[in-house]
Amino acid sequence: MDRIPFSGIRKVFEKVNELEKEGKDIINLCIGRPDFDTPQHIKDQTKEALDNGLVHYTSNYGLEELRNALSKKLKNDNNLDFEASQIIVTVGANDAVFLAMMATLNPGDEVIIPNPTWPHYESCAEMAGAVPVEVPLKEKNGFVLAAEDLEKAITGRTKLLVLNTPGNPTGGVYGESELAEMARVAQKHDLMVLSDEIYEYLTYDTAKHFSIAALPGMKERSIIVNGFSKAYSMTGWRLGYVAAPSDIISAMIRIHQYTVTCATAFVQAGGVSALTSSQECVSHMKSEFDKRRKLVLSRLQSIEGINCQNPRGAFYAFPNIEELGITSDEAAYHFINHGVAMVPGSAFGTYGEGFLRISYASSYEILEKAMDRIEDAVKAL
Repeated sequence: MDRIPFSGIRKVFEKVNELEKEGKDIINLCIGRPDFDTPQHIKDQTKEALDNGLVHYTSNYGLEELRNALSKKLKNDNNLDFEASQIIVTVGANDAVFLAMMATLNPGDEVIIPNPTWPHYESCAEMAGAVPVEVPLKEKNGFVLAAEDLEKAITGRTKLLVLNTPGNPTGGVYGESELAEMARVAQKHDLMVLSDEIYEYLTYDTAKHFSIAALPGMKERSIIVNGFSKAYSMTGWRLGYVAAPSDIISAMIRIHQYTVTCATAFVQAGGVSALTSSQECVSHMKSEFDKRRKLVLSRLQSIEGINCQNPRGAFYAFPNIEELGITSDEAAYHFINHGVAMVPGSAFGTYGEGFLRISYASSYEILEKAMDRIEDAVKAL
């Protein structure tokens, strides 16, 4: 437990709370969640399920109706053939990542985690007794892992490769050809792949989401993690899922049944509604995120001392602030003192230093105001 750090993101939250108590006006661009309400039809079906008595345990695997719907979704959207028996409904995607790590890793196994990335992966690997190995996601490559960098990091103890596409915090998206390179290396070195696809519907411009498990020879060595939080604005519902080969699912379900037992029953009904109803709500939110993305990118690129890659997925921008001459932690606190909270890149690992993460999951008007404050704060330096 001494090796498991507290979240660097939470440190920023605490500073924001402290300043707000003092009466300061802070625009919070730290939050990695959609600012939209959960679509009404999802809430309505969940309320109906609650009223109809869906209040008891479900199977450890989750409601069969939901797992059947997920099986169809994986086939239609991702070209993946997973039976309902190869899917576990989890308490958010976080739970799915933890289960995957605990089920596949032995003490001393090495896990390659491209970095900067969501810190959850490293901590879960540590809790499984494994050794996280950071490999740089380079800005010049669009924050997509290069095959040569991956191969350099592989040793005789390497067991698992973690991929997150679209990526948090960078907004990087792997194309099909880039995933084919990852697949080639994984098969050459007999690696498992944990593919976190929680932002799959949030891609922009010409970017498209592909699942590495759909490539030849990869389904049998892939664990697919996903959930409802980002696409359907259901972060507080804590509903996710994992799809994997049967032997991996057999290990994961044993951990699941002795930790959380099952995801909340009536919440799973909301998941059924999300998958089987109109997807117009997803398209609407994606369109709004795209407008905000273009605003943030345009404004950041116009500020001297800040450089920002075009984020092609998720709802984050990851500007390079090295020209400002201060660390990412120093920059984060400087901007907070000028009324805008962002997460220092150092919170996302060694290779996040020199960057800040901006969540553009706020209204267009708030983002305009935030960009004005960022520009003023840079001038104040």
